[in-house]
Amino acid sequence: MSRRIVGWGSSSMALIGPAMDSVLAADGIRFINEGRGGETSHHTAARIGSLPVPVRVAGGTLPNAGTVRMGPTGLDLSAAALKPFAGRVGDLDVVVHGSEEGVFLTRTEPGAPVPVDGGPVVPNLGTAWRGEDCLLWMGKNDLNRGSSATGVIARIDATADWLAEAGARVVVISQFTNNDSDPEMRDKILAINTAGASRYGDCYVDVQRFLTSRELPAVTGLAPTPEDLSERRAGNKPPSLSTDPGHLTTAGSLAVARHLRAHLHRLGWLDCSTA
Repeated sequence: MSRRIVGWGSSSMALIGPAMDSVLAADGIRFINEGRGGETSHHTAARIGSLPVPVRVAGGTLPNAGTVRMGPTGLDLSAAALKPFAGRVGDLDVVVHGSEEGVFLTRTEPGAPVPVDGGPVVPNLGTAWRGEDCLLWMGKNDLNRGSSATGVIARIDATADWLAEAGARVVVISQFTNNDSDPEMRDKILAINTAGASRYGDCYVDVQRFLTSRELPAVTGLAPTPEDLSERRAGNKPPSLSTDPGHLTTAGSLAVARHLRAHLHRLGWLDCSTA
């Protein structure tokens, strides 16, 4: 059985944290929320360490102290959304962080200048949690910013494989379509979900299907509104459980958290006596 479960991803993961804390309390499981609103899968994979960010700077040398802007990386897309993370470049302790101006690296201690030429930042937390049971809910913001479904699928798969190589059990969570989602975005999300269901089998949780299912009102105890029924027919989540087109209310997050907990029980991650 799990002792703790780490959640990685963007806003959906970040916002579901309190709900996961609540539903997993009955199992005595600690939930570690490493979600960050606005992150792309590039950001999340860099913080985990599955696709580490290479360090290149103007002049090829980190100065003896302070902050330096990093050369172009996949993290530059919406760099301000990157959750700052600590790590190491060789023997040097650093913090990587983003802003509207780009991605930056700050030395934690002054010292001699250090030459760099694309070596990786090895993240502290990502390394520490690598072998732990985890949930991956990443990639939707890539699509919001024009990325292809193929690229997102590749980053999810690379991350899941890297974690599993260290002994982690990994559950991948599907994306859901936003309310009033345009056809191109819907097609990308469904392509990612289809690929995930095919590759991960029982270790895949279809939240899109759950949020558009007839069983959802029985889970929440809330009767669907006419708008909910209309959005269900369109394949979108219910507005009554939404704070905006892309996010869920606390009631919506609790419903998804209970759905996830039930799935984890079926997988044997949790104590069956508490199901």
